[in-house]
Amino acid sequence: MNKPFSLSLIASGLLFAFQADAAGTLVSEMSQMSVSTAGAGGAVVAENASVAFSNPAGMSYLDTPSLSINLAAMALDINYDDNDSSQSANDAGGFQPYGSIYYVQPLSDKIHVGMSFSAQGGSALDYGTDYAGKMELNDLRLSVLQFNPSLSYQINPRWSVGMGLQIDYATYEQNLLIDHAHLETDSWTLGYNLGAMFQIDEDNRLGLAYRSEMNHDLTGKLNTDAFRYHIAGPIYKDIPAMSGQAGVTVLNPRQLELSGLHQITTPLSLVWSLGFEQWSKNKSTHVEINDDRFTQIPRNFEDVWSAAVGARYQITSKLRLEGGVGYASSPLDDASIQSPDLPVDSQHRYSIGMNYQWSPTIDLSGYYSYVDYGDPDIATDTMQGQFDNQNQFFGLLVNMAF
Repeated sequence: MNKPFSLSLIASGLLFAFQADAAGTLVSEMSQMSVSTAGAGGAVVAENASVAFSNPAGMSYLDTPSLSINLAAMALDINYDDNDSSQSANDAGGFQPYGSIYYVQPLSDKIHVGMSFSAQGGSALDYGTDYAGKMELNDLRLSVLQFNPSLSYQINPRWSVGMGLQIDYATYEQNLLIDHAHLETDSWTLGYNLGAMFQIDEDNRLGLAYRSEMNHDLTGKLNTDAFRYHIAGPIYKDIPAMSGQAGVTVLNPRQLELSGLHQITTPLSLVWSLGFEQWSKNKSTHVEINDDRFTQIPRNFEDVWSAAVGARYQITSKLRLEGGVGYASSPLDDASIQSPDLPVDSQHRYSIGMNYQWSPTIDLSGYYSYVDYGDPDIATDTMQGQFDNQNQFFGLLVNMAF
């Protein structure tokens, strides 16, 4: 067994596992607190400190120092049915708690500063070592955290603008080659976000939010145990023990969202959002092992378009009910380059929630969202079958004004 073959085998496994990972790194429900309306109104609602993340221009609508704390969890359900039923894997997802914190401080009537610290995305999957893709991926853990200081300026009673700095820290751990190879990587990267809000009249408002592209160069250690690899029939190859440095590039694309808020009657308001994510910019994945570079081209990702609509109904002076539905197109429709790390098709969101005014300075927002990630097909050299994937989000947002 020679070294180039070992590197090629490991690199192909890493490439396979990262082919769709970029499409799964961003989970909007983790950071943008419009979950109860399926994302509708994400760039225009400005009622608490979470607007520091969703659209910094909206901080101009907060008159006092404000703090929001989000306590949440997601239950990811990933199931793979191989054409050979003995090569299937079910219940690869799991339960994952997370949280976020937001703060806004007025400096003057026109200037506000804010900050947010939130999970941008992540997943923890375990397929085991008995399914069709056991050489490429056994289990993984991905976490992307962001610190986002921001600033807003109110130009006049109708217009406000904002901007922020995005500081991302990502970690990625992966086991592959039937649990004989172990990868641990991390990275830091910078970006920025911009926002604007326009108050049409007292009942109608528009918001526009932009987040820049974020490129993660994940680097770290790769260790491989010595083992015998079955090629075909009686043919085996011996994989030697290896240790070294590895690097993988992952891109989070630029995002643009336009939202509207409309007070239809005294108790009823409607919210909506249209979104765009430029996944087509992600042309290739680079994997580097001890300075040997392997490249997968093309990725064949497509741009993602999304839409959501929601309603909010004030039942009493203290209690408001909320709900919404949303849709996002698929970033990857080519079964030949699909992968098991977080395979997604077009997405459908169904959400409900409530807001309760606990006291004059404290309100609570509870939410639940069911997201259908679709049934993407996969047809690679090792895996031929179909996934069935869903996610559920539960959360409580505590909002305080001082």
